[in-house]
Amino acid sequence: MEDINNFRQNHPELVVDDLSCYVDADIIRHSLKYRGIYKWLRVRRLLIQLKHRWLDDIKNLQDEKVVAKEVGEWARYYKLQGMVEALTDCRQQVRALCHSPRDVNFPSHRGEFGGSCKLPDNFPPRPHKRWFCKV
Repeated sequence: MEDINNFRQNHPELVVDDLSCYVDADIIRHSLKYRGIYKWLRVRRLLIQLKHRWLDDIKNLQDEKVVAKEVGEWARYYKLQGMVEALTDCRQQVRALCHSPRDVNFPSHRGEFGGSCKLPDNFPPRPHKRWFCKV
């Protein structure tokens, strides 16, 4: 079997294609929609877009910081620095979540989510994008 990381992902039609030889495709689509899979695949795409927007915002704020420093607006400079730091922390956390491994053991019993579905207590403010991949 191929490595799990080589499979295409993030579109419900990939699941429909995988299962349509066993079950009617409309039934699969209906189930995916009403179980919230469509929603979460969309949320994942939106999180990735937000992460990119935050990166653009960080770059713009850094440019504004340079200008504020050149003209001696120190209160504005330090405010911008705080905004850059906060956005960088948020972006890095979302980035780590988006880069988490695919091979997750999800509990088979409803209502039980176990440790694999809990944000670790030691999750840092600015994790590396592969933070969840460490062994």
